[in-house]
Amino acid sequence: MPNFSPLLFTTTGEACFLDELNLKSHELAEIDGARQDIREALKADLPRVLSEKGLEGEICEPRFYIQGSRAYKTLNSPCTTPPQQSDIDDGVYLPLSVMREESSPKLAISLFFDAVIDVLGPMCAERGWRTESKDTCVRVTISPYAHIDLPLYVIPDTLFKLIKASMESRGHATFDSAINSERDSWKTLPSDKILLADLKQGWRKSDPMAMKNWFKRECQEKGDQLIRVVRYLKAFRDKQWEDKGPSSILLMAAACPLFEYFDKRDDRALLNVVKGIPDALRNGVQSPIDPEASLTAHMPKEAIAEAVELFQEFAKYLQGAIDAADAQTAYNWVHSMLGDRFPYAPHRMKSNPEGMPASMAAIAPLTGPPEPVKRTKAG
Repeated sequence: MPNFSPLLFTTTGEACFLDELNLKSHELAEIDGARQDIREALKADLPRVLSEKGLEGEICEPRFYIQGSRAYKTLNSPCTTPPQQSDIDDGVYLPLSVMREESSPKLAISLFFDAVIDVLGPMCAERGWRTESKDTCVRVTISPYAHIDLPLYVIPDTLFKLIKASMESRGHATFDSAINSERDSWKTLPSDKILLADLKQGWRKSDPMAMKNWFKRECQEKGDQLIRVVRYLKAFRDKQWEDKGPSSILLMAAACPLFEYFDKRDDRALLNVVKGIPDALRNGVQSPIDPEASLTAHMPKEAIAEAVELFQEFAKYLQGAIDAADAQTAYNWVHSMLGDRFPYAPHRMKSNPEGMPASMAAIAPLTGPPEPVKRTKAG
């Protein structure tokens, strides 16, 4: 019974799937450099541009907070570029000075979006970057393989000032470090006081830190193997869908209650989760931070049925690999689902003299299915 876990993850320095999912160091450096330059431009010019567009009163410089897959440590490199890209989310926060009262911003959402795009325009033109407005963010495409999404938020001035004062008193250089430290937590920002600018739905309550804290607690309880399994799921999605596949948050929310730790066996941990995902999708996946919100409710029935079918197939292939009679057959099964980023090293699989079940043995080993029609954006 082959063990292909060493091809998924290893600390020996040999090639593994997880390493292939990592962005290269120079790519991360380019992304982080661009993110910092975007922050500096917005700090320097966003208050002025908002004033020029007619926003009255004192306007403080914005604060920033990185969120999404980079914060969860589940960021993957794109599977196919184009069209896929790594997605970095960097929240932009303005204080009460742009609000009439705590629940009613006087700042028009379209003005907020337009001001951010106007500020970044000259830098983007110089560097060949592209900006566009999405429903819940301004997107800055910085390279063929990466973009930075800027969700736009407002928070009450009193809480904004608390964080700023805490930064100064404790020597924090950035908003990130202040709200990430143990003593200066995001608890000072009640979830119902954080409003996200949504071009379709208007200002709506949204707390990005709540999701991060939930996943952090899950990982503290269950270990780093959970993070790796989520990244494998996202990589499988990116191999199978070009667009509109299951979202990263949906995969995280579905995986966590299904996850079971298997010592030094990422392959078995992955199989255990994948086997449970079809039923989870059929039954509906709830938001882990809002029991009244469904992460599958917005998905068309056809999309759910397609995802169920593909994850059932994934489970069959993973089971076939674990039950295979030889390492080469096991490799073929996994490669069929994960693609060329899964390293070719069947000799590193430990084999068991037991053969695969007759139902699996009746199916000829595959070198890999035809290229899938669909893929999704990574990140």
